[in-house]
Amino acid sequence: MMQRREQNVSNMIRACVTLIVMTAWLSPAWGQSLDAEVKVPYLWRVVIQASPHPALGSTVRQQMERDILAALQPALGPLGTVEVIDLASTPRDKWDPLWQQYEDKGFAALEAVRELTGIKTHFLRVDYVDGVYQLQSRQHDGFTGLVSPLRYQRVTAAEWLGRAAGLLLEQDFGLCGTIDISSEPTPETAKVIVRGGQLGSIDHWVKVGDVLAVAQVFKMDHPAPPPARTATGKLLTPAAPPPVSLTAQPRAYTYLRVREVGTDGRLVCAVLSAYRTPLPPGRGLGYRCMKLGTREGPLAIRLVSKEGSIRPGGQITVRASETGFQANPSPQDNFMFQDGLFRSQRPYAHLACVVITQGPGTGSQFPVPILGNDVVSLPFETDPKRVEAATVIQGLITLSNRVADARNAQVICFQAVTELIKKGKNEEALARAQAGHRNTQVATQTITDELERWREQIDKTPEAQRLVNNIQQHLTALKKADENLAKHIEALKAVVEQENDPKAAARDVQIKALITRINILLARGEVDEALNTYDQLLTLAPDNAEIRQRRDKLREEWQPKSPAHAQARQYLLKTWPGVATTADFRDSLPQLGTAIDECIKQGDHYTLRQLLQHFAVAVVKLNELHDRLDPNRDNERKEIEEIKQLGASLAAIEKKVQDFVSRFSDGAR
Repeated sequence: MMQRREQNVSNMIRACVTLIVMTAWLSPAWGQSLDAEVKVPYLWRVVIQASPHPALGSTVRQQMERDILAALQPALGPLGTVEVIDLASTPRDKWDPLWQQYEDKGFAALEAVRELTGIKTHFLRVDYVDGVYQLQSRQHDGFTGLVSPLRYQRVTAAEWLGRAAGLLLEQDFGLCGTIDISSEPTPETAKVIVRGGQLGSIDHWVKVGDVLAVAQVFKMDHPAPPPARTATGKLLTPAAPPPVSLTAQPRAYTYLRVREVGTDGRLVCAVLSAYRTPLPPGRGLGYRCMKLGTREGPLAIRLVSKEGSIRPGGQITVRASETGFQANPSPQDNFMFQDGLFRSQRPYAHLACVVITQGPGTGSQFPVPILGNDVVSLPFETDPKRVEAATVIQGLITLSNRVADARNAQVICFQAVTELIKKGKNEEALARAQAGHRNTQVATQTITDELERWREQIDKTPEAQRLVNNIQQHLTALKKADENLAKHIEALKAVVEQENDPKAAARDVQIKALITRINILLARGEVDEALNTYDQLLTLAPDNAEIRQRRDKLREEWQPKSPAHAQARQYLLKTWPGVATTADFRDSLPQLGTAIDECIKQGDHYTLRQLLQHFAVAVVKLNELHDRLDPNRDNERKEIEEIKQLGASLAAIEKKVQDFVSRFSDGAR
């Protein structure tokens, strides 16, 4: 549990960065401004996921919904609307894509780069274990793209659930703002225009000393998503949405600390950063920020190098202050080394300005928000030559995880679209496909841009090159699948247009929708489901000889060519997707290779198309296995290295499958 909490805190400040080579501060050439949305109310959605248990029946959940709404809506007041949604009571086809991704990947799904919708989505997980209710919460903010820390709470009685959940959620509401570009920020000070700041008082939500995380906002080259609305249909965002979609990336190791809270919905903040250029303009539109639920407490730090946890030898010292990095330290500011951790001698309020030194010199500086009692891991290399190399490797690992997550989200999107078409919900299928297409474009563009930035710093080590090749391979697969999705979107548009035409016959609309579904299924290799859809199609057009001929040809082509071929297909589509542990992956490699070779021998591109979807999920599984391990423990470090080797082996196998499948058409009929 401690390791999991440590990872969440580490994720808040994101990837390792180079802290020795820093550029001088330059006045930014601020370009196009961001809408600060000073009169746009917040839409704060609390999405409840309760585990199946008699102690969490509908009566308990409904009471919890009422209590949460009663706790949060009065506090939010004129600043916005609170909605509480029980996933168990909401039809799956009404789910937002983010909800689906959360169910599939848990709280980690919130960290993926996505379009900014303006909606705050706060997930609340409720479990009942050994007579105690366990609450977990985490929020994705759709205005900044930032994510709150993962919180925990234990409750002993059902009647206290709603009140406890309300307090847990409220601390991470996260008032948002936009850095004012009309008065250019300096390395020391920035002014923030609060979102919704002209709707009512913000005093309840922000005070002097509070800490805000920062994200840089970018524009995308496609239309913005539809304006945000409440469950009752009330429009919350401006009637004229921005012409293009926006996305954002957290600015690592950069925070704002509130100095003044104005009556006009503006804040004056100190800028605290590991960089001498905290807020570079780059190609972004500007910066947004979100208040963190910080507190007062002690701080425990683990220093981590490429080789693992760092011991205090070599004159390494750690100190921290609340007033700044250059403050004159007192003896109480120095950390003590105990049990492999550097521990503070006193508590810090909201944020600690940590300075790490080895011998004489200014050292490396890290602003660290105090989010709880969790251990914070900070990168530090005792050998300065390794700093930049370690930074690049860590950045590429983070990027590799992101592109794998994007592929997994794409798989989920295809599944959702085909299911909606199956249910006759063609308009919803189109909207889901368009959202998936936009999300993929966002992910592809941001990952590509970031990969190019890392290329400028990359060394020639095999590890770095392996990661770059892996990312590029995932990007190629992501783009190829997105091209197919774009074709399906055009087909769905035609279906929906015909569906809304009063002159069109319902039968013709249904036929066209089923043909679209077949094409999507065959592009993914899902032949069994495509054959079932052909059967439905023939009930509508029993005299259509061409459709019958296509179905029969596909059925014949899909028949196993030999017992070995049938066995290989069974393994690839039924057995191998169930691998779950490092040992499972290792032991599966020989049979995986043999089964793939058999399908290639038989020209079975459909099975291998379907296998590629499972590869996307398998990579995410490997990443999750990797993230659970502690590199500071010898036995777990060995498993980390094995997972890296397994990832390289799977990447080579997947490349072989992709090359074979690319020799065939996309399967559309």
